[in-house]
Amino acid sequence: MGQIFELSKKIDDIISKKGLDRMVTRGKIGLKAGVLMAFNEKTPDDPEKIRKIREAVKEVLGVTL
Repeated sequence: MGQIFELSKKIDDIISKKGLDRMVTRGKIGLKAGVLMAFNEKTPDDPEKIRKIREAVKEVLGVTL
């Protein structure tokens, strides 16, 4: 599996542990990152997208990935 898909799964785990609404929270992360948060196993890794998503996760969830 790709890094971006693994990152997406980690984000879902954090959202679940915090008891947040998945769709709303992923939407906030996506808006801040400028990335559509729809990934699967075949999504190609893009270092710039990964960087932006990590920054948005830190801002929205207060967690560093």
